Amino acid sequence: MTNFIPEELDRYFYWIHEREHIRILKEERGDDPPWTEDPILQEFKFCQVFREDDRTTRWFRTHIREPLRNDPKVLMATVIFRWFNLIETGRTLLEHKLLVDWNREKAIQEITKQPKWITGSYIIKTPNRMDKVTGVAECVSHMWRDKDFIIDTLEYALETGNSSLKDTWILLKDYPYMGPFMAYEVVTDLRHTYLLEKAHDITKWANAGPGAMRGLNRLTGRDLKFCKRSHPWNEEMQELWELATTERLLGSIFGGGSSGGFEMREVEGGLCEFDKYSRIFKGQGRTRGVFKHNKELPLVEDLYNGESKWAQ
Repeated sequence: MTNFIPEELDRYFYWIHEREHIRILKEERGDDPPWTEDPILQEFKFCQVFREDDRTTRWFRTHIREPLRNDPKVLMATVIFRWFNLIETGRTLLEHKLLVDWNREKAIQEITKQPKWITGSYIIKTPNRMDKVTGVAECVSHMWRDKDFIIDTLEYALETGNSSLKDTWILLKDYPYMGPFMAYEVVTDLRHTYLLEKAHDITKWANAGPGAMRGLNRLTGRDLKFCKRSHPWNEEMQELWELATTERLLGSIFGGGSSGGFEMREVEGGLCEFDKYSRIFKGQGRTRGVFKHNKELPLVEDLYNGESKWAQ
C-alpha cells in the first residue's frame, strides 16, 4: 500500500471533481461563467478530466474513429491524425481520403496549403533537416508499410483473448519518432475500437508520463524530479483508480464524460493536471494557458494563505 499524503490526495480528487463540475456547468447546462469559485481554475486552463471530452478528440471521434471503429483502417487513420493532431489537417486528410489511402507527396502538397499544419499542444519529433509536415509524412509512410503486420498482431491478440493496451503500446512506441507519448495517444484512441475495446488491462495499466510522475511524487512526498523508470508507477496509479472507483468518485463523475467511465487513462491524465494545479497552488510556477478575461482576479496566494481551502 502506498502512503499517500492525505492533504495531497484530497487535492488530487478535488481537482478531478471540480474540473468535471466545470465541464458539466459549461458544456451540458450552458451556464454563464464563472463556473467555479476556485481562482486557479478560473484563471488558468486545464485539460478535461476525460480525454474523450476534449475538443480535438470529440471531432476525431465523430468524423474518423466512430465511422471506422470496426474497420482495420482505423489503425492508420488514428496514427495519421494523432501525428498531426489538428482538426484543420484532419479535414484535409478526410477530404483527400489520405487517412485510408495514404500518399506521402499528396499529403504534403495538400496540408502545406493550410496556414497551420500541426498541433502546438505537444512536441512532435521528426527526422533532422525536415520541416514538420515532411517529417511526419515520412514517419507515417514508414508505419504504413508495416500496417498489415500491426493489424494482424492486434487481431490475433483479440482472437486469442490476449488483447492488451500495454502490449500494443510496446509494439508501437519503437517505430521511428513515435515514442512512448505518441504511442500512448494512439492506444488510448484504439481502446474505443474493435482492436482494443476488449483489452484486459483497461483498468490495470497506463503509461506514466513525466507530468504523471511528478503528480505521484507530490502525492507521496518524493523529490519532484524522481523519475526512475523501474519504479512501480503503474501500481501506484492502480491504487488511485481503486480509491476513485470505490470511495472517492462514486456517482455522476465516476460514470461521467463521453467515455462513460473513469479508467486508468483518467488517473494518469489527472495526475499531470494535478501537478500543474499544485505548482500554482504552492507558488512554484504557472501554466502556459491563461484566460484573458480574468486579469483582475486577486493573487492566488492572497486567497489561499497557504491553506487547502479548496481541497476539502
